[in-house]
Amino acid sequence: MRKCLLVLCLMLLSACAQFGGDSERFLANNDGTVLDKESGLMWAAADNGQGLTWPEARDYCNSYSGGGYSDWRLPKKTELDALFKAGVRKDKGAIIIRENWVWAADTDDTKGAYCSFKMGGCDWVEKVVSFALRALPVRDTRNASSASPSSSAQTQSPEQRLKVLDLLHKQELITQEEYARKKAAILDEL
Repeated sequence: MRKCLLVLCLMLLSACAQFGGDSERFLANNDGTVLDKESGLMWAAADNGQGLTWPEARDYCNSYSGGGYSDWRLPKKTELDALFKAGVRKDKGAIIIRENWVWAADTDDTKGAYCSFKMGGCDWVEKVVSFALRALPVRDTRNASSASPSSSAQTQSPEQRLKVLDLLHKQELITQEEYARKKAAILDEL
């Protein structure tokens, strides 16, 4: 009986230590981004919130401007797999994943890679499939050229900024008031 209690306590302590390590690994910023201190990657705090084809996911990530940065991209399979191994799951973890599958940048002819945040691992599917596949922008903070935020307003067209703003509004990541104010400012530039 004592051995069973000792083993149970050790398992519980191990689980607590692992959870504590994960929470220390990710730093949530107040700008909709999360820094993975272990890998040096910065992630969007949440996926895009709706099903996208692979080209739509790529475009979403490339036009994303979270934290004022303009060098966002679609993540590689290895980067998504590392998130899964760090404990990020659908509706659990430092980053909000609303579905089980997230597109990866890797491609093979007409197929794009995606990774599972339910079972782990990555697989291939036709790029035109959109059902339940999400986009999760990532950027590398270790690149000297992207060490500080650049003005995404300077590097993105007003049309691109409107598209991202509409997506943020549809995902309810910004208030109606903020949406109206930013949309008016962008339309004033046109």
